[in-house]
Amino acid sequence: MILKQNIKNLGYYFNNKLDNRAKDYLKDMGAATASNGAVGLFHVEGLTPEAKEMGEELIVENPNIYIIDDKELERVKSSYPIMWKDPSVKPKLCFIGCPHLSLSQLIQWTENIKTYLSRANKQRVIIPTVLTASPSVLEEFRKLPEAEELKFMGVSISYICPLMYMNNPLCGKMPVITNSNKLRTYTTSRYYTDDELLEIITEGGSR
Repeated sequence: MILKQNIKNLGYYFNNKLDNRAKDYLKDMGAATASNGAVGLFHVEGLTPEAKEMGEELIVENPNIYIIDDKELERVKSSYPIMWKDPSVKPKLCFIGCPHLSLSQLIQWTENIKTYLSRANKQRVIIPTVLTASPSVLEEFRKLPEAEELKFMGVSISYICPLMYMNNPLCGKMPVITNSNKLRTYTTSRYYTDDELLEIITEGGSR
């Protein structure tokens, strides 16, 4: 059975335009909802094609309603178990890009890391960090000045799948941090928001 969800109000944040920014967000959200909630299909009001075409016709009679706000997001996040043997240990690796990053996301992460390093008065990340993307995306990224900037900041890029990497018994024992709920769900990696992750990899330590 395919579980189908109709999401209201999210399209507002993208001006109801299915541009690359919206597609990147929905890609990541889709990976999280599939891995955490077995959601095989979702519609976003005013944004995704069927939702724009059919509107309220997509909604079944007497639907279950789940309200997502900041309080609910924090409740869910705080319920995540910490799978590390020692929760206080310093992270040894950071994975960003599960699912793989798009070209625009690689560029944005380069800018974000550069900004946070500047705030910390540092030039290179404290925690070894890997940004993952498909081979074709990495090929295009390497043509851009951001690729050299990322390398200078001590950040690696790779086409490996972080999930497969973490499923190796030896690697799975490592204290790895990520902003991917998909990776957190299937491995021992520890989840942080983007801003939390940026603070950790540029300032060191854990939260």
